[in-house]
Amino acid sequence: MLRGACRQADPELFFPVAVAGPAARQAEAAKAVCGSCAVRASCLSYALEAMPEGVWGGTTLEERRAARKRPARRLAGAQSPGPVSATMTGESATRTGHAADRQAPPGRTA
Repeated sequence: MLRGACRQADPELFFPVAVAGPAARQAEAAKAVCGSCAVRASCLSYALEAMPEGVWGGTTLEERRAARKRPARRLAGAQSPGPVSATMTGESATRTGHAADRQAPPGRTA
């Protein structure tokens, strides 16, 4: 958390009170802060494990719930959501700690 881009932002930004209207714009603003964060993958990995409220790793709680329900997640193991993929974080595989060990899917470049 000490290296997170969110450190310089208002904490309220990351906890919108709804998912529509002005709150949706607030969530998008929070995600924009996450977009340039050096520790986004670690943050998202934590958020997929702990499922806290708010925007973490550039995702909302609803987005993380949906990601955990995908069939690939269930096959990876019920105990842990597994490593964060570059697709989920929007980062290249060379920049993410967890995704760096994986190859990009066919048709995608890292």
